[in-house]
Amino acid sequence: MQRAQPGDALSRAYDIFIVIVALASLVPLMFKEQDGVLTMLDVVTVYILFFDYVLRWMTNDFKTGQRGWKAFAKYPFTPLAIIDLLAILPSLGILPQTFRFLRVLRVAKIFRYSKNLMIVGNVFKAERKTLLSVLMVAVAYIFVSGLIMFVNEPDTFDHFFEALYWATTALTTVGYGDVSPLTDLGRGISMVSSLFGIAVIALPAGIITGGYLEEVRKSQADHVAYFHTALPGRYKGKSPGSYESVRAYARAHPKVVYYAAVMALGVVLDIVLYDLVRWLGLPVWLDTAGTALVAVILEPAAALIVGFADNLYLAIVFQNAGNLLYFALSAIVALVYGILFAKGRAITLRSIGIALVFLVVVSAALSTCLSYAFDGGVPTLAGTVGYWEALVGWAVPAPLACFLAIAFNKLIDSIGVFAIVMGASRLFKQRTFAVNGDIGLSGADAKDGADVVSHTVGEAVETDDDLVLGIDVGGTSTKVGVFTEGGVLLSRHAFASVPVRADGSYAKLSEGYGAMLSRVGIDANRIVSIGLAVPGTVAAEDSLRLCPNIDLDLRAYKSFLHAEFGRATVCVLNDADAAVLGDMWRGSAGERGVKTFALLTLGTGVGAGIVVNGKLVSGNNGAVGEIGHLCVDPGSDLVCGCGRAGCLEQFASAGALVRMAGEYSSDGQGGYADAKEVFVAADAGDKAAKAAIERFADRLAFGLSQIACLLDPELFVIGGGLSVSADSFIDIVRERYKRYALDVCRSTPIVASALGNDCGMYGAAYRAIKKLGPAG
Repeated sequence: MQRAQPGDALSRAYDIFIVIVALASLVPLMFKEQDGVLTMLDVVTVYILFFDYVLRWMTNDFKTGQRGWKAFAKYPFTPLAIIDLLAILPSLGILPQTFRFLRVLRVAKIFRYSKNLMIVGNVFKAERKTLLSVLMVAVAYIFVSGLIMFVNEPDTFDHFFEALYWATTALTTVGYGDVSPLTDLGRGISMVSSLFGIAVIALPAGIITGGYLEEVRKSQADHVAYFHTALPGRYKGKSPGSYESVRAYARAHPKVVYYAAVMALGVVLDIVLYDLVRWLGLPVWLDTAGTALVAVILEPAAALIVGFADNLYLAIVFQNAGNLLYFALSAIVALVYGILFAKGRAITLRSIGIALVFLVVVSAALSTCLSYAFDGGVPTLAGTVGYWEALVGWAVPAPLACFLAIAFNKLIDSIGVFAIVMGASRLFKQRTFAVNGDIGLSGADAKDGADVVSHTVGEAVETDDDLVLGIDVGGTSTKVGVFTEGGVLLSRHAFASVPVRADGSYAKLSEGYGAMLSRVGIDANRIVSIGLAVPGTVAAEDSLRLCPNIDLDLRAYKSFLHAEFGRATVCVLNDADAAVLGDMWRGSAGERGVKTFALLTLGTGVGAGIVVNGKLVSGNNGAVGEIGHLCVDPGSDLVCGCGRAGCLEQFASAGALVRMAGEYSSDGQGGYADAKEVFVAADAGDKAAKAAIERFADRLAFGLSQIACLLDPELFVIGGGLSVSADSFIDIVRERYKRYALDVCRSTPIVASALGNDCGMYGAAYRAIKKLGPAG
């Protein structure tokens, strides 16, 4: 819903569509007479803009990286959200015609997507304090000069506002001439105001011009970073157009297809029931049954979209955008059924009572307010009118009679809808979705990971205490360690890493964790804390950026862990940060007692964890230690997963080692299956493998020398999957490091971690244990 990320063609198309809709919605304002076509254009465009508003509200937690209700409670009070709402309200019929000008605010939609307007906005944001100071000076002068003129020219100004009007036009050098001073003192003040106004008006012009030039310079210096710093990262998914056919897309996204089919069924059911009830003249409202059914089968968010589509249909039928306000009733239905009666939940008297309060009482109160806003307080449905007339005839006050009549009708309607939904929902079975086509590993990674698909260290856990999980998600394998709260490793399990996407495809993930739990013989409820190490920069423990080596949606992964281990709290950290913590806790750095060191994780990717004075350093955006994306060969044309060329990851990772060995071979291919085969071949005297390892070690040493210039650590530790073969390259790294490093840094020791490839798993467990507090 936010501005399109680079490479996301579908999102960019949506951006263009919303801008076109916003501009089209202004067309009716250009005509005094509103015919059917213009009315329809207004209805449809305002519905689309409101739908965009709702979707932005629903996804605000994804944008901000915040969890809980606060992320949703804050959104309506953000500046752009307020502007969006004010631009929509005039079309709903609840504001006087004098407020039609607010519709012009829809032009503000362009600010979300225009890069040039973004620069202008950044100028005002950067210079807001200075501009505010100039404004305060101008306002103070207007007030003082206006007050002096009002006192000195009692015959010229009838009231103080006229004096303020004159002071404003004089200061801004507009001077319309409709009001002018008569006395010499007044004319003198007018001259001073004009001269002072030239200076005051010139100040913000110069400030804005200077700020604009500075922002243009920044945008030209780093075009991508300037316009995309607020985004979670480059788009890495496949666009719909990249699939061979619709059927291929459907096979790859079964959940999308299922959701679309059920939601379409819900929309059709709402419309059919509405038309059927209207045709038969029944005194009930059953057109929320489709909305409720989708909420039960899928989720409230999907039901909100269905309810919105139903309200759009009604708006087109009646040619009145005011029907949009009745969307609140559909939203209540979607939330109530999705939360209280979702598939798999037990239906109790308590849940039924809560549902009746919202579906009957709250909905009736809203409907009463809408009846007074649009119909003079008289219900519109035939049966409800009869109830209302009877109550009014019994001397019940009109507002209360309207509420009671609607509430009685809502009660009958709720019973009917509940019966339809509960009966129809039995036809649908709960479904889980696997990620078709991307479950396993492919190419060299599949071979690298073949020996870690399923193996466990340790048998059934022999303890009744609460336990902790340390999880290290790598580009090839996921390692899980079961620890006691005291930090004792009881069992270690590994399985192939699989993509985890936002569509909730957890099938293979469940298999991996299910196998681990069954093999060690523990119940999931005994896990009280989980440390999750992931490859990429972690922001606010919910947002994952710069993760080029595996398709991983962090929120989805955490959702799975919360569902699988109900008692456990989950804390997230970068995999390299986890590795450095693990080594400090149980590895080489811990054995040596060093307080400032760097640990490099060499595997599918390249990362680094940094500890300074015994404390982990993460940085403002969690990007400290992303040494894999440090440029070590500016002349290289090898493009990294981060989108840039010449990164260390293209020379010091497992895949890079295999690629270079192939390039150095006589046939240009080599045939090496994985990094392990390259090391084996080098030990056997293979010249291509040796050359690749030398290039690998050389660029790694160069990267370490760059770190030394900034950090000057006591120790460098090599970890990750390639650390098990450190004997094959660490001597070359040490020799080349001395060649590249500053004189004062050349003696820094470089060692392999005592924990090998398990540093991240230990570090994740360490963070999980610390999360438990002193008792842990």
